[in-house]
Amino acid sequence: MKQSSGIIVKCNNRILVCKRSSENTEGGKWALPMGGIEEGERPEDAAYREFHEEMGIEIPGGLQQLGYINRYNKQGGLKSILHLFMYETNDELIPNLDHAMDGYEHTECGYKTKEEIEGLYMSDSIKDAISKKLQ
Repeated sequence: MKQSSGIIVKCNNRILVCKRSSENTEGGKWALPMGGIEEGERPEDAAYREFHEEMGIEIPGGLQQLGYINRYNKQGGLKSILHLFMYETNDELIPNLDHAMDGYEHTECGYKTKEEIEGLYMSDSIKDAISKKLQ
């Protein structure tokens, strides 16, 4: 079973989201900074690593573990598990996609409100998780 980790970065009641590039699976879809957990890696360590690889910056503090989301394929079968963490800050973390090792995975990133996120092309399970953190 594929497992991945992602981070919800919350700043002033807005969430950092990124638009996936067309070279990636689900190109054009908005998502959180996230990626696969390597063999023997803890989900929290994977979340930090993937964030740095995709955003080109470090998370400067501790993460709050939120739990996980079961992700399903179009036929309704379980395809993966996404472990979610949250980092809350009063200062925006600004991604540096041009200098990030995997910055090419996204075409843009930005902080969005709950209302803005509701209108984005994004996985419903991720929208639901974000929505719960913006109430």
